[in-house]
Amino acid sequence: MEREMGKKFKRGDDRISTRAGVEILAEVREPGLGRIEAMIIDLSLTGFRMRCMTRLTGEKNIFMALPSFSAIESKICWVDGDIFGCEFVNALHPAVFDHIVSKYPTLKVAVS
Repeated sequence: MEREMGKKFKRGDDRISTRAGVEILAEVREPGLGRIEAMIIDLSLTGFRMRCMTRLTGEKNIFMALPSFSAIESKICWVDGDIFGCEFVNALHPAVFDHIVSKYPTLKVAVS
């Protein structure tokens, strides 16, 4: 699928791993810019979905930092309004994923 910068783009639902619903207030930043707040709303071994009110540009690498974790390099894959789908450059270790999901559960059920 061809994507043009500056336009809304969205990826199909062809994920590699199942998502878990979470609610985590995190910080994200584009290289060379300041940190901004984002709400991580679901997480998988290979990526996450977040709500971010600040305008980020699509299809570029960002760094996402969860509380008490080092920043994780990720790539914005799709944007739909203030919702961003991101893929980790390096997948999470399953034990790290399990720890995060158990520490930050949500009452909502994520679509798998």
